[in-house]
Amino acid sequence: MCGHRADQSHDLLGPADNTAAAQAGSPAALIALGINLFRFEVKGDKLGIVVMCALKLLAMPAAAFLLAKLLDLPPLAAGVVVLFAAMPTGANTYIFAVQYQRLVNPVSGAVALGTLLAAVTLPVVVVIVAGLN
Repeated sequence: MCGHRADQSHDLLGPADNTAAAQAGSPAALIALGINLFRFEVKGDKLGIVVMCALKLLAMPAAAFLLAKLLDLPPLAAGVVVLFAAMPTGANTYIFAVQYQRLVNPVSGAVALGTLLAAVTLPVVVVIVAGLN
């Protein structure tokens, strides 16, 4: 125990600065999604993809708006809730689809199409939310 005090902790598995490892998760998921989209083919999944996108980009913001009104949220909080609900489907959905081998093609298609459509729907939602305040 040369120069080591009993009260010093050198626990390597303790709360360390794992920011680099944590920050690698999202880029890794996006790379995996990109690789899958590169070889992605829509085979009879078009209706499912459109339905997923419509639910996520239209129905969810509408439901969030209704809930915000029912809960009588302040305008700023209601706007934030509606905007978060209007965001496109994220890469985490794809990760779960791959992990459980369920609807991988439709989910990856919904992530891609939803992201493209969000370029149109999000500004519309912002204008609507801004007009309500």
